[in-house]
Amino acid sequence: MSDRTGWWNLYRLRDGVVTVVLPIDADCAPAPWEAGYQSYGFGPDGAVVLTVLDGFSTELVAVDPAGERRRLGPNLTSVKPYIAVDGSRLAVIGSTPSSAPGLWSLDLTAQADVSAVPLHADPESESAPPWTPVLPTIDTVLGGGGRVSYLLHRPAGASSSVPLLVRVHPGPTDDVPLRLDWTTQFFVSHGFAVAEVLHRGSTGRGRAFRQVLHGHWGEYDVEDCAVVAEHLRSTGVALTGAIFISGASAGGYTALQAAGHPGPFAGATAISAIIDPARWELSVPEFQRAHAAVLRGPAGAVTPDRIRCPVLVIHGSADTITFAEEAVQFVQDLAALGGDHDSLLLEDGDHYLSAPADREQALRAELDFYRRIMSRPRR
Repeated sequence: MSDRTGWWNLYRLRDGVVTVVLPIDADCAPAPWEAGYQSYGFGPDGAVVLTVLDGFSTELVAVDPAGERRRLGPNLTSVKPYIAVDGSRLAVIGSTPSSAPGLWSLDLTAQADVSAVPLHADPESESAPPWTPVLPTIDTVLGGGGRVSYLLHRPAGASSSVPLLVRVHPGPTDDVPLRLDWTTQFFVSHGFAVAEVLHRGSTGRGRAFRQVLHGHWGEYDVEDCAVVAEHLRSTGVALTGAIFISGASAGGYTALQAAGHPGPFAGATAISAIIDPARWELSVPEFQRAHAAVLRGPAGAVTPDRIRCPVLVIHGSADTITFAEEAVQFVQDLAALGGDHDSLLLEDGDHYLSAPADREQALRAELDFYRRIMSRPRR
């Protein structure tokens, strides 16, 4: 896999000659900041199956030995970059805007485009919600670095301005999967619009777009999130004074940096957040350190004295990726300066808040935090 053309494409070495399997202006793999991906596989007839990303959706494409391509599983909009082939069957972790990630299977021997079928015994799987989610839209707005794309979820029947939550993906070189996300649905079900921003540095839009964040982490990502928030406020989607930003891990760093700048956000939530990129760089696995080093820039560590709006800090005490003690110290320093801040330390909670009880507690704390801010008298 190489991005020598500016896009992650798969290459074949045969008889000493290197050729591209599927020449396409799209990323056929995520950015390699994590290990263990398997974004391509081999069918029984010699076909190569690939994931093809655009930043929001992921397609499955099969390329036969003659170079002919066909799409697989057109009913899926998001596919994890883990492809498993067993004989004529392909298995993936896939999802749609109305179904959460689950195991899906496809028949590679089918002649026509074939839909994926869920791999579970009960047709009323828990991955299906008890209501019909409102499908999101993909929109763009012009920002300082060009057009910024985002996924927008609005509450059912919303005809006037509503509170807005801007969610920042982790990574920060991640994407915004077009899939059912329970955290997003939680806030939508409580009357919030949710915008998920594909800020500069995200995966799926090629190398130039991904690498533009190098040396500008905490700057360009913050700018793009603010541009989307201001646009949704000016167009009447978002309620002035009720615009919030939330992120986890690297997204938590972006949210905290946004809280330190003048802008549209009335509050920020940082979950399992990176607070000091220089310190975090020393803690990541060695193969990730070059990537962490090239990302960080003048924005530097988040310091309490720069925070300009209420902040909620949520962290697990057993987080092995970011530092609970750093988050606790940050909270204590914030409290010493005063302000309407809040925190939640989850005992034995991990980086991903994997335990259902931790996830529920965090969601309720975040919702209560926003409601408290919105209940304050407006100036």
